Amino acid sequence: MAAQAQGATERKSAAGDASAIVDAASTVLRAYKMDTLADVAAAKLARDRQARTVVVVGEVQRGKSSLVNALVGQRDLCPVGVEVTSSTAVSVTVDSALDVDETAELFFPSGTSRTTPVDELAQWVTTDGAHVRDPQADELPTSAAVAVRTARVSDMTMVDTPGVGGLDVGLAKLATQSAQQACVLVLVCDASSPLTAPEMEFVREASSTVDSVIVVVTKTDKNLRRWREIVAENERLLTREIGRPFPVFGVSSLLASLSTELADPAEQERLEHESGIATLRSELTRRLDAAAELPEADAVRTCLEGLKVLRSKISRELDAVQAGAKALPDLTAERDRLTELQEQAREWEQYLARDLTLLRQQAVDGLERRLDDVRDKWTLYVNKHGMQVLRRSEQKFTADMLTDLQLAMAQTLAEFLQRLHDTVVAPRFTDDPAVWEELSSQIVESMQDKQIETHQVASKRHGLLDPTLLTMGVVGSSTLGGIIGLGALGIPVVVGAVWVGVNLGFRAIRAGKANLLTWLRETIGATKAATGRLLESAVAQARPEIVIRYRNYLRENIETLQNTINEVQKAAQSDSASRDKTVTRLTSNLEVVDKRIASAEKYLAQVKR
Repeated sequence: MAAQAQGATERKSAAGDASAIVDAASTVLRAYKMDTLADVAAAKLARDRQARTVVVVGEVQRGKSSLVNALVGQRDLCPVGVEVTSSTAVSVTVDSALDVDETAELFFPSGTSRTTPVDELAQWVTTDGAHVRDPQADELPTSAAVAVRTARVSDMTMVDTPGVGGLDVGLAKLATQSAQQACVLVLVCDASSPLTAPEMEFVREASSTVDSVIVVVTKTDKNLRRWREIVAENERLLTREIGRPFPVFGVSSLLASLSTELADPAEQERLEHESGIATLRSELTRRLDAAAELPEADAVRTCLEGLKVLRSKISRELDAVQAGAKALPDLTAERDRLTELQEQAREWEQYLARDLTLLRQQAVDGLERRLDDVRDKWTLYVNKHGMQVLRRSEQKFTADMLTDLQLAMAQTLAEFLQRLHDTVVAPRFTDDPAVWEELSSQIVESMQDKQIETHQVASKRHGLLDPTLLTMGVVGSSTLGGIIGLGALGIPVVVGAVWVGVNLGFRAIRAGKANLLTWLRETIGATKAATGRLLESAVAQARPEIVIRYRNYLRENIETLQNTINEVQKAAQSDSASRDKTVTRLTSNLEVVDKRIASAEKYLAQVKR
């Protein structure tokens, strides 16, 4: 508890440091009329803290659900048992404002949700659940969220992933870190043997995109003599095969669960430590805390970009004043170049329309390739494994199909936004980083169909997290990850048009191979059409915004250059004392900016460590 208190104090101190740095930098930026950038940094600093998520993955019957229960400190929260296998993802979040001790919410692919008692959760989210096995069911939940009023963990969401279907490396995408996401990926194996080849490959693939990966060896109580050897062997294998060390923890979920039934707090704590759960829980908290400064760092980084632009402007003016009349030809030429661009407005607007049309077509071409891959993947899977395999867990495979479609959409939008930045925005606004910050946010906002509402809207009131939608907040390029991080509803709301099609996937699986492949073809077509509309919306939003901002950008830069020219001419005609006074003023301003830059860089270096 003392360590947690110290960690909280350190996080508060770091946040305070970031706030002071942003405030000081913003004062300087606003003095030079860079109000937009200062506003962006302030908005980043003020936004909600990023989700703190622990995603638990592993092969079937490795003890994932038992581990989540042990970490939370409630023995029967997620369904467990010798023959129990989870068929859909279940998240667990602490909500101290709950009117009851615990509650569960089921999320259906049609976009609806339903509250159910926690003790009935197994009937909906396990392979042998009564509702899951009911052939008359029109739809089944593709995810569930459990909220508890009290738990041994706080300020984090535990995601218990499905046990059916093998160890899917695609699950690593759930924990991909973005500008707004602090995640830890936990791979669960057991103490009966060292890591298998698929588990080793999973760690290799996951660690290429996820910063924080932990391996947990469960069931140490059943392997008292060997589990420490297994832990040591796993550490050696990981270091040898992947080239860097990974933390490996041995735990007994059973002992940890038994500790919850003890009345003596001291005995309870002793058993928790003996089980290894207390150590693992502390490590998870430590890792999440290490990423807690991400929003603050993002705000500081925005200020740093603006300060560097400002420094360049002041340095340019200082050099010009010191050079005197010699600098006038270059300054005048640059002013004339910008003026010429300003006069060629109609021509460059036509080029802009052409560029945006080309970007949209490139995005559509990329989408078609991705959707072809989705179709080929599932056609091959059906032909290879047969319909019986899919019917054993319709929930899992329907959710997987949904994820594949969502990923295709998200990656396409990410690619479009990245190219828009690289080929259109960055070349036109070379020294104004605020333009992209605002423009990208507006584009994502324009993509949201306000007529589409998903369960994410309702669940947000309870602080619940739909784990299958977590992918939409963290996949794709870092650009899209940061943008979607600005709002919990972003892309999941956008892709609502595909929900009904995926919902019908349950019926298609039950109806047979031909019907499933027909459904898959039609749903992919609907996904393509929906994404096309989103891209059209993005282009419609981007074009007038870029035109207006570029006009203002040229006008402001021409004014700045003209002011510098006037300053140089005035200095050239004045006596040395007046010139020295101007040089002293600019040098002093430069020193202030350099001081703010140094503070920001020092903070970011500390956060990076």
